[in-house]
Amino acid sequence: MQKNMLPLILFRIFLALGGFSIDILGSNEAQYLPVIFAVKGPELSPEEVAFFEKYRPAGAILSTWNIERDAQGNINWGKLQKLCSDIRLYSPYILVDQEGGRVQHLSGTNAYRAPAPRTFTEGISGKNFGEKCETLRQNVQAIDSDLRRAGINVNCAPVCDLLFDGIPSFIGDRGFGTDPEVVEHFVEIWVKQAAQDGIISVLKHCPGHGSTAMDTHLNLPTVSKSLADLEQSDFKIFRTVIGALRGGISGDDFWVMTAHIVYSAIDAEHCATQSPAVIRMIREEFGFRGKIITDCICMKALRGEWWERAVASLGAGCDYILCCSADLKKKEEIAERVRGYLAAKGFGGK
Repeated sequence: MQKNMLPLILFRIFLALGGFSIDILGSNEAQYLPVIFAVKGPELSPEEVAFFEKYRPAGAILSTWNIERDAQGNINWGKLQKLCSDIRLYSPYILVDQEGGRVQHLSGTNAYRAPAPRTFTEGISGKNFGEKCETLRQNVQAIDSDLRRAGINVNCAPVCDLLFDGIPSFIGDRGFGTDPEVVEHFVEIWVKQAAQDGIISVLKHCPGHGSTAMDTHLNLPTVSKSLADLEQSDFKIFRTVIGALRGGISGDDFWVMTAHIVYSAIDAEHCATQSPAVIRMIREEFGFRGKIITDCICMKALRGEWWERAVASLGAGCDYILCCSADLKKKEEIAERVRGYLAAKGFGGK
């Protein structure tokens, strides 16, 4: 055995005993810091290039401020492609939120404008079910065509959250509706088509956001439903979809994104993102073997310094940390602290 293999073997044992997920140790990805960062504009600044060279984050997430448009609202595809190409020199993943409706950051008059997900299930019936499914599949194809054109390979979609009559969830038309079987089926269509198109999907917000009216960008919600109730509603969606997809596509073709929500029946002290009990449930009970990424750690639902949030989420079992702020000083602090955390756990450090 080579001497330099010993730390890696010991760290794998640590993970098996309850540390964060072994997925970050993929042979081609161990060199990357398990954080996804935002970048500031339509091109990398010299400071950002130095940052990516130094820390090698797993990826970058793009937003509207990364897309240059002309006076007619047309996307400058060449510049966007150059940005993605430059990022890919250092990081394997480029993410965007392209759900459709009010959440689609890749937008312009020369890009596909996707309807809100809820649109595809409105008025659904036995007679038009097949037609609705095909319309959704074509919609995903059109979204993916733009993503591939830009050089983006991860879409933070679809929203899998089950909605409930009488609960004014802020998810709203971002979700597919209140019928569990319809939601499950439409999520599967989305993820399978995206996988066929070469796009990684991110199922959100696991294990379910529909039972709270609160916006986690602003507050930390607590869902007080019993475990039995959750298992037959919110959690059932993710368990069923993960089970169905696991038998049909590669585990590398879809990730799950955690919810910054406290589920008191499982862990009354920590939100899902930072709860070892919830992450363990996703792994063991839902059977998920792919990558688990946090929702953005800059959201007000979380407490503490951003680096503290990042480390706590890794400690709970998340594979990747998502930071949607382009503040370079904050990003450097997160990167240094995460690097130090990994080194302290025996995973070395650059």
